[in-house]
Amino acid sequence: MDVSGEKGLAQFADDVDAYYEQLVALYWQQLKAFAVSRIGNALDAEDLVQDVFIRAYVALERYSVRQRQDLKARAWLYKITWNLYYNFVSRSPEQQGLAVALAERPDHEWQEIDEENGVNPEEVFEQLERRQELEALVAGLPQHYQAVVNLYYFEELSLQEVADVLNQPLGTVKVYVRRGIQQLRKTLQMRVNMVG
Repeated sequence: MDVSGEKGLAQFADDVDAYYEQLVALYWQQLKAFAVSRIGNALDAEDLVQDVFIRAYVALERYSVRQRQDLKARAWLYKITWNLYYNFVSRSPEQQGLAVALAERPDHEWQEIDEENGVNPEEVFEQLERRQELEALVAGLPQHYQAVVNLYYFEELSLQEVADVLNQPLGTVKVYVRRGIQQLRKTLQMRVNMVG
């Protein structure tokens, strides 16, 4: 959770344009990566994120300075993104039930690795492979578990932020996270038993 970013935004609350610029600078890449991981297509994800920020700007213009100061911007933007993503999926038959291809990743994950800083390319690649495998397993969960597990673990939203994004009670989100993880463990155990 980027608390420093949220606190930094408050200082721009009296100027909608400056607030908006900071919002875009802080969250554009995060939201684009989130959208790409759900949609699987960078161009559609880019369009979706543009729509998110257009809606955000229109809303910010209507908000008072106090509302902008108190706004939990990250969760608010994820909520807009989540809603637009579901609108996109419902409009696009080929997107319904899409399992994201493991080979298609956000550009920032394939940036050149700096070996001089002690980063081992093989380790980075193995970590990326493990994350991709885990994302594929999460994609096999029931939809209501997928959503909370993705937002909580991959997007690193707090449980309360996940509840706000999904319009679910906090208790429900906690249960879904726990049950989703239990199902993932069962699936992993079955795979281990099949191999062993």
